[in-house]
Amino acid sequence: MLGRTFEVTTREAPDRWRTAMLSIAGAKPLTVALSSDRAGCAALAAAMLMCDEEELELQMIDDFMRELVNMTAGQIKRVLALDDALGLPKMTTEQDLMKAVDPPQVSNTPLSAGGVKLVLWIGPRNS
Repeated sequence: MLGRTFEVTTREAPDRWRTAMLSIAGAKPLTVALSSDRAGCAALAAAMLMCDEEELELQMIDDFMRELVNMTAGQIKRVLALDDALGLPKMTTEQDLMKAVDPPQVSNTPLSAGGVKLVLWIGPRNS
């Protein structure tokens, strides 16, 4: 993705400056979210939008993060062979994310690629 290959890392997770999430409906609904720090969001958004990081506005970063979580959820849906609709991606806070999922069952996996850090959250959606 964007010329980077993300791998699970044991390094410290980034600050969660921006978080985008979406739900996958179905018999066992899931929530998928991605978080990153300011530097990670800016580096990835600039690569996707083919612009300099200095040109980015917050709305552009948020749009990118929503698209990135949409693409990620689509891949997860495909791998899990789910035939369920994706919800609409939205920006959220970590507090609201924890209200949307069942916290004890949430996986929050730190990922890293070329200095860019993300956290991938996957968990069952609260009713």
